[in-house]
Amino acid sequence: MVKFLHRRCSQAKWLEPPTDEYGIIDGGVANLGVLLKRNDGIYTAEPLFLNQDVVSAVEKLNVAVAFTMSSDITHALMQQVSPFQTDISLDARGFVLPVVSSVTEITTGKSSISRGSYVCLCKQERMVLVWGDTVPGILAHGTDIETKLLSIVWGSHIPANIKPPPLQQPNQVTAHQTNTFGPSGRTSVFPISTPINPEMSEKIGVIDRAIEVEEMGDKIFDPEKEAELPERPFLLIHAITIGIAMVLVIVVEMACLAKLITEYRLDGKMLRFALVLYRANDCFQFFMIVISGSLFQLFGPLSSLQSNSLYYSGRAPKPGRHANVELPHVTIQMPVYKEGLKGVVIPTVTSLLAAVRYYEQKGGTASIYVNEDGLQCVSPEMQEARKAFYELNNIGYCSRPAQNTNQDDPNYFIRKGHFKKASNMNYCLDFSLRVEDELLRLISETCRARGCTQDDLTIEDEDKLYEQARESTVAQDGGKTIAGGNVRLGDVILIVDSDTRVPEDCLLYGALEMIESPEVALLQHASGIMQVVNNLFENGITYFTDLIYTSIQFAVGNGDCAPFVGHNTFIRWKAIQSIAFQQDGQTKFWSEDHVSEDFDVSLRLQINNFVVRLATYHNGGFKEGVSLTVYDELARWEKYAYGCNELVFHPLVKWPTKGPITPLFRKFLWSPIKVTSKITILAYIGTYYAIASAIPLTLANYLIVGWFNEEVDQFYIASWKIFVGMAVIFNVLSPLAYAMLRHRLGQRTFFWSLVETAKWTPFFLLFFGGISYHLLKSIICHFFSINITWTTTAKELTESGFRVGLDRIVRDFKYMYMFIVPLVGGMVYLAVYAPRGWIISDFAAIVPLANQVGCHALLPFALGLF
Repeated sequence: MVKFLHRRCSQAKWLEPPTDEYGIIDGGVANLGVLLKRNDGIYTAEPLFLNQDVVSAVEKLNVAVAFTMSSDITHALMQQVSPFQTDISLDARGFVLPVVSSVTEITTGKSSISRGSYVCLCKQERMVLVWGDTVPGILAHGTDIETKLLSIVWGSHIPANIKPPPLQQPNQVTAHQTNTFGPSGRTSVFPISTPINPEMSEKIGVIDRAIEVEEMGDKIFDPEKEAELPERPFLLIHAITIGIAMVLVIVVEMACLAKLITEYRLDGKMLRFALVLYRANDCFQFFMIVISGSLFQLFGPLSSLQSNSLYYSGRAPKPGRHANVELPHVTIQMPVYKEGLKGVVIPTVTSLLAAVRYYEQKGGTASIYVNEDGLQCVSPEMQEARKAFYELNNIGYCSRPAQNTNQDDPNYFIRKGHFKKASNMNYCLDFSLRVEDELLRLISETCRARGCTQDDLTIEDEDKLYEQARESTVAQDGGKTIAGGNVRLGDVILIVDSDTRVPEDCLLYGALEMIESPEVALLQHASGIMQVVNNLFENGITYFTDLIYTSIQFAVGNGDCAPFVGHNTFIRWKAIQSIAFQQDGQTKFWSEDHVSEDFDVSLRLQINNFVVRLATYHNGGFKEGVSLTVYDELARWEKYAYGCNELVFHPLVKWPTKGPITPLFRKFLWSPIKVTSKITILAYIGTYYAIASAIPLTLANYLIVGWFNEEVDQFYIASWKIFVGMAVIFNVLSPLAYAMLRHRLGQRTFFWSLVETAKWTPFFLLFFGGISYHLLKSIICHFFSINITWTTTAKELTESGFRVGLDRIVRDFKYMYMFIVPLVGGMVYLAVYAPRGWIISDFAAIVPLANQVGCHALLPFALGLF
C-alpha cells in the first residue's frame, strides 16, 4: 500500500525535489516520501532513505498516513512566505496553514502543531507535510490542499470540483464530494453521498485497481501468473529471411556462371572464367537482403515485435517480480567536448537528474559521471562555470589535458585516436579505477590503525576517505587531470551523448533487465529524434534515422543480433572489464585504434559469448540529436566507412608482414555468433564498399560500354542494368514495404507513410548519389595510412548563410571539384568533339556516370549552401 500511495503521489507531481537556479537543492530528495502506520504501530516509509526527522515528526503526530508535498505550487508558495510568518490563511472560513521553520520543531515540541492540523508547511525542508487518519481519504485530502495552495499562489480563491471538507476531518467525505484518485484528478465513476465505510472503501479500491490496469497496460504485474521469469525464445524468422536472400544470390550467381559455360562451349576460351573472382564480392550484397526483408515487411508476422526474445525486448520488466531485489548502482557516463552549457549540457543533465530521482525513489542509487574532454580546452571563465554546475548538481567529472604535440613542452600530451571519444572514455575509466584502488588502500590503512573492519566505518568516514583518494590520484597525475565529485563506477553503466533525453523510469527498467538477464552485456535502447532547428536537412536526416531504427527493430525483433550504436545503452561493467586489454601501460576498454569503437566492442563481447540486446519498450522516450548540416553527416559516413575498412583490412604497408585481414575480423568469422547475423554484418560492411565504388565503377563502365560494347562478355552486367535494378528495389519496393510496416506497427497510416516517403525520395537520391567520392577517399586514406581525423558532431547550429556556406564549400569540397570538373569536361569531349571511333554517346553508358557526377556537384550547393 505504501508503494501504491508513493506511486500516486509521484504521478501527481507532489514529490518533486526543490530546485533553485543551479539545479536540485542538496538534500531535497531525502525529505520527500510517504509514511504508513502498520498494525503493530511501526511506520513503513517509501522510499526507505526518507529523512529521519520527517519520520520522527510523523511518529510524534501518531497519524495513520502522511506524505510530503513538494511541487511547483509549493515552490512558488515558498517565495511568498515571510521570514517570521507562522501561518497562512487558506480561505475565508478561517482554515489556516501552520508554518514552522523546520520539521524538527514538530518532534521537539517547539511548535504548537497538533494532530488535528492535518497539514504543515516546513520552510527549511521546502515542503508541505500532509497527514490523515485513514488511507482512502489521504489522496483526496492532498488534492484539496493543493487546490487551496494554488488559490494562494494565484492570488484569489479558485473553486474546485470537489467541495472541500473541514481540514480537521480529512477522513470524511461530505454530501456532494467526488472522490479523487491518482495524479490526474481521475474521479470515481459515481458520486459518493455518504461517509466512506470499509465496504465502500473496498469497492472504490476495486474500481481504482481496474482503472490502473487500463492505464498501465503491460506494466501491471500479476503475481499469480507472472511470478516466474518467462523464457526468452531463440527466433528463426530472421534466419529464414537471410536464407531466402542467399538463395537469390546463388540463383544470380548460377545464371551468370551458366553464361560463361555457354560461351566456353562456343569458343573454348578459358580466360573468361577469371571473371568468377569478380563475383566473389556478391557475398557482401545487401541488395538481396533488402528484397527478402521487404517481402517479410509486407507479408511476414509481427507478433515477435511486441514480445521478448533472446536479442529483443518489446516488453519492459515487471518491477513487482523483483520486490525484494537490491537494485544495483547505476553510473550514467556522458562524454562531453565543447558543447554549449546552456543549449546542450544543462538540458541533458536535467533529463538525467529526473531519471536519477525516480530511480532513487524506487530504492536504487545512481550517479552521473561526465567525461569532460573540453574542460581544459575552453576559457577559464567557462571552465569555472562548468565545474560549478557539476558540483552544484552532485555530478562527478574528469578531464584530461588538451592536445599538445610539442614533445619539449612539459604539458606535452597526445589524445590518441582518429576520433577522440574512445581515448576520452578510457582516460576517465582508468582514472576512476585508480581512485578506487587508492580508496581501498586508504580504507585498509584506516581499519588497521583503528583495529576495526570496513563495516565499522561510518558513511562520513568513507566519504572523507574517498575525497582523499580522489585528490591523491589527481596529485599523482601532476595536475594534468581535473576531477571532482563522485567518479566511482556502479555495476551498470548507462552511456549517453551530451544531447540526449531519457525517460524518467529508464534506470529502473534497465537495472531490472540486467538483473533478469546476466548474459546481457549491452542493452541498446531504440531512440527517438530530438530536433533542434527543424530545417530541411535535419528533417530529412530525422526521417532517415527513424527509418533505420524501425528497420533495426524489425530485424532484431525477428531474431537478428542487436547492434550497438554507442549511446543510450546500458553496459554491464563486469562484461566490459572482461574484454579489457593493456596498452601504453594502461588498462583500456575502448579501442583507440578503431574509429568505430562501438562496433569493435560489440564484436569483442559477442565473440566472448555475451549477448547484445535491443529494447524498444520506451517507445522513443530515449531521444538523440542528428546531424544538423550536410558537412556533419558526410563526416559521419566517412567515419563509418573508415571504421569498417579498418575492422576488416590492415593498411597496405602491413600486408607483407601481417597479411590483409585483421585478427579481429578473423576472430569474428570463426566466432560463435550465428551465421545469419554474420551475413547481416558482412552485408552492412559491404554497403560502404558498394557506395564508395560507385564513382570508379561507373567511370570504368562508361569507358567499357562506350568503347568496347561489342566485345564485352555477357557475364558483365552493365551499370545501366544495375542502376535500373537499384531504382526499382530501393525507390519502389523498399519504400512500399516500409510504409506497410509502419502501418502494421500502428506508427502511421499506409497512405501518409507513402506520401512522406515520396516527399523525401529526391533528397536521398541526391544525398546517396553524392557521397561515393567521400567514402572512397576515407577508405583510401586508411589503406595508404594517410592521417584523417573527425571531431564530434555539432549539437547546436552554428553561423550559416550564403557567404558562410560558400566558404565552407570551397574549403571542404575543393578537391572533389578538382576531380569532378575534368570528368565533366571529358564526358562532354567524348560525346561531342572526340574523333570518330572514340565518341561515347550511348545513353546506357552515360546516364549512370552522369548521375554520380551531377549528384556530387549539386550536393554541397543544394543541401549545404544555406
